[in-house]
Amino acid sequence: MVHHVTLRDVAEYAEVSVTTVSNVMRDWPYVSHKTRERVLGAIEKLGYTPHVVAQGLRTGQTQAIAFVVPDLSNPYFAAIVSAAEDVAQEHGYTLLIFNSHENSDREAVCIRRAARRWADGLLIAQTAGAHSSSLDGLVTPHVAIDRVPEGYQSPSCTLDNFRAGQLATQHLVDLGHTHIAHLGGPTHTRPAQERLRGWQSVLAAHGLPSHYVQHSGNSWGCDDGYTALQNLFSTGDVPTAVFASNDRMAVGALRAIQERGLNVPDDVSLVGVDDIEISRFLNPPLTTVRQPLEDMARAAIDLLLKLIHAEQLETTQVVLQPQLMIRQSTTSPRTGSAT
Repeated sequence: MVHHVTLRDVAEYAEVSVTTVSNVMRDWPYVSHKTRERVLGAIEKLGYTPHVVAQGLRTGQTQAIAFVVPDLSNPYFAAIVSAAEDVAQEHGYTLLIFNSHENSDREAVCIRRAARRWADGLLIAQTAGAHSSSLDGLVTPHVAIDRVPEGYQSPSCTLDNFRAGQLATQHLVDLGHTHIAHLGGPTHTRPAQERLRGWQSVLAAHGLPSHYVQHSGNSWGCDDGYTALQNLFSTGDVPTAVFASNDRMAVGALRAIQERGLNVPDDVSLVGVDDIEISRFLNPPLTTVRQPLEDMARAAIDLLLKLIHAEQLETTQVVLQPQLMIRQSTTSPRTGSAT
């Protein structure tokens, strides 16, 4: 049987008490330099690794943060998780990942499990259409990230999605487009609703029509963008420009445009949102609205750590600004190309 080195083993080797070893590990200031060096030497010699769960039982904290995400197969959420893990490690925390698969019942189970002493705090990007009532009664410190449900009043960090819709649409208007379609995300999600409103606001400001719109079903995938644009084409409308609610939908839209024998951007300009990695490697590279994912992860974890340590928050609602990334999928419309 393998013998696991314990706190008592370290104490006996260093010829000090277990309490002294514990104080050294907690960086207690009232331990002499000589004793501290002896204990640290014993820890290194014996290869002692503290048991995180046991430490949590003693201190009430596990140095772990849980992140409940709706869909890890989505490159956007995978990128947020990666950024959050880097930031958490900078602060000495482990990131525990729970994938709800866009299922509200499964999400509730994930939240309950994470809150049962497994994590000191929770980051939660809720499933599509979730309401804040699903978090009622949650006493574990928590911060909503990216998706903020209706009625949610606790700390959150998200993108200015209305502004994202404006940036994408204004870019197309500035190029001279007057027939601009929108492929919307799930209508029951706030990011999709706000991006739609941003698109509508720019068109209204320029007196342009806003009936070129098709929504996806319950997801934001490539298939949804493909189907939404096919549906729009079936009505006889061929806009000169398309604003897709995210990059994955834009990828699907690109396929639908090409299958129709049209060229991007000469026949139809195309814009997405998120700036996921693949957007730079499409043919043509996709013009998109970038989300500052690292900044989002850092701001959300900063909020969460302050909640964990009962520190005063300067703000509870962090809203980050998007950035337009102009690439080769957009250009001015050909004369008379709109239908």
